[in-house]
Amino acid sequence: MTISLLVFTGISCDDADELLNQHIKDGPIIYAGKIAELEVKSGYEKVGVRILPVEDVNRAHCVLRWNAASGTPDSVKVNYVPENYDEDLDSYYAELDMSGIEGNVLIEAWNVDAFGNRSLLTDQGGFVYGPNYVGTLLHAMPRFISDGQTIEFDNRVGVVDNLVSYEQSNGQFTEEVRVVERLELHDAKPGGVVRSKTRYLINESDIDTLVTPSYLETVIP
Repeated sequence: MTISLLVFTGISCDDADELLNQHIKDGPIIYAGKIAELEVKSGYEKVGVRILPVEDVNRAHCVLRWNAASGTPDSVKVNYVPENYDEDLDSYYAELDMSGIEGNVLIEAWNVDAFGNRSLLTDQGGFVYGPNYVGTLLHAMPRFISDGQTIEFDNRVGVVDNLVSYEQSNGQFTEEVRVVERLELHDAKPGGVVRSKTRYLINESDIDTLVTPSYLETVIP
């Protein structure tokens, strides 16, 4: 039993040495400094990506990839240069065109250093707004208060403001203005209409506001 064990141990060591030699024959594996933070910001048919790499004097660029599951992934290279650095975000930043994509998206990212070494992969999910999502947005409901010449909006959660114009006595519509809650009408045409769209910011980190696609028309008393 002792002899068998020694033979078995010798074979195992030989196999292990051969396996190790296969991996290190071209030198040790070297990884570039990884991405410390990756944040995906939602937009309309696009996303913004905030990239914060770890300190690495040899860092050169990162690669952002999406649609990997489709078999034909899209990717873009973001160079670590001043032009791609956002002072407000204190990070590197890129906007990615997501035309044709709506809903959840997974962004994969890795760093590449000046010698071509890659870092370990990092990924982060995000959400892309599109026509279907915008089509579900509801208008803030307007109502006239007692004097009949002032209109108020009952804003929902996420509403930024309302885009409003109204018909005057000469039959012409006023220039569209942004109204948060209340607008006083001047020389409004009785029986005319107030036209309004509502603008949303769904999340504070979003890079786009979203506007209801059609106008709501409210009759002027």
